[in-house]
Amino acid sequence: MATIRNRNGRWHVQVRKTGSTSINRTFSLKSDAQFWAREKERELELEGYVKPNTELLSHRLIDLLSRYETEVARTKKSYHVEKYYLRILCEQNFAKMQLHQINSSDFQVWINQRLNTHRPSSIIRVAGLITRVFNIAIKFWGYPLVENPMARVVIPRAEITPIKRIPSEIIATLNRPQTKIGQIALFALETGMRRSEIASLKIQDVNLDAALAHVTHSKNGFARYVPMSRKAIAAINSLSVSDGLVFGMSSNAIRLAWDHYKNHHNIENLRFHDLRHEAISQMFEKGLTVAEVSMISGHRNVSQLFRYAHADIVKLGEKLN
Repeated sequence: MATIRNRNGRWHVQVRKTGSTSINRTFSLKSDAQFWAREKERELELEGYVKPNTELLSHRLIDLLSRYETEVARTKKSYHVEKYYLRILCEQNFAKMQLHQINSSDFQVWINQRLNTHRPSSIIRVAGLITRVFNIAIKFWGYPLVENPMARVVIPRAEITPIKRIPSEIIATLNRPQTKIGQIALFALETGMRRSEIASLKIQDVNLDAALAHVTHSKNGFARYVPMSRKAIAAINSLSVSDGLVFGMSSNAIRLAWDHYKNHHNIENLRFHDLRHEAISQMFEKGLTVAEVSMISGHRNVSQLFRYAHADIVKLGEKLN
């Protein structure tokens, strides 16, 4: 803030800013003093300010999508998923538009049309991807966008799908494993581990004495320890380790073997991932709390586990009585 005083017929100016030394100068004319004061105040206000590069707004959205894939998506475990959605986005008309031309309505129209042919969960994923691309462009790449254009887009709510329970006769079959994939399926049913986590499980990650498996490569990037039941340990002991991996099969190999297993046992409409859902449901039935189950399953957002609440609903009545 500037202070202008008349001292002995001359105009003395002092410009001060909190945290810095004041600037002083004397002028013969008051108009010169006022002009100088305004200029110095402007300089102090703009100190450290970098003028935005508005030329970046002439870039097209497809330029951002391509850069995101190269610099960000390729480093993520979910790259194969994001690569698929990035390809879809690059084919849309708004991808060819310059950034200063794009507004929320361009995305809203596309999402509303997509609702007629796709599930809300799919739309939520692709909308989240667009949002991430713009956020990174604004925060880290210096694009001078006033706001993320996705901020005003209405995204559909995710449908709440019931957890698919596995029939008792199939559970009985899974509990009588006679093949390697059968042992792996039983291990998944007992631990609730994901297919990729089971495939990457190394012998040094398993402590049979403590009955613990250390998951170092998880979907969300957070390592965790998973307690193993006697059946899970028996499944491991039934197999010979040859290449350092506990089960010696890639994630894709497990998927293919699981398809063959289902055909052999006439099992229909059962994904390998359903074994994880069943395992988590059984954990609740055994009386484990949400916090305990999340430690085993690796869910970072415990609200996701409320989908499994039905597993314990019968026992609630027993507790109330």
